Amino acid sequence: MGLFDGTPLERPVLCEICGLEVKVCKCEPVASDATVVEVPPSQQRPSLRVEKRKRGKQVTLVAGLLGSPKQQQQLLTELKNLCGAGGSMETDAIAIQGKHLERIGQYLKQQGYRLK
Repeated sequence: MGLFDGTPLERPVLCEICGLEVKVCKCEPVASDATVVEVPPSQQRPSLRVEKRKRGKQVTLVAGLLGSPKQQQQLLTELKNLCGAGGSMETDAIAIQGKHLERIGQYLKQQGYRLK
């Protein structure tokens, strides 16, 4: 199946390595570099803290998490559902809106995380 199949602009899909059509190409598939190993909770030591943001808003931060982005995204979803609040992934932490130190701390301990 090529790009724009059935139109006057139809072009075949080419291999990025050899430049031949994908149908004829004999190149090995390229392995993904994003092979991040998931780290079990018992080997992680996240830290919890509350920060004040603009206009006096409080945010609970879970910092120091290891593992794949998929694993961190799943934890973010679980924490948002647990707290009934919004949240987001920041560069080095998970941010949950509001002050939820005790609730998040208990949940992480139940999951096997070792808190600092």
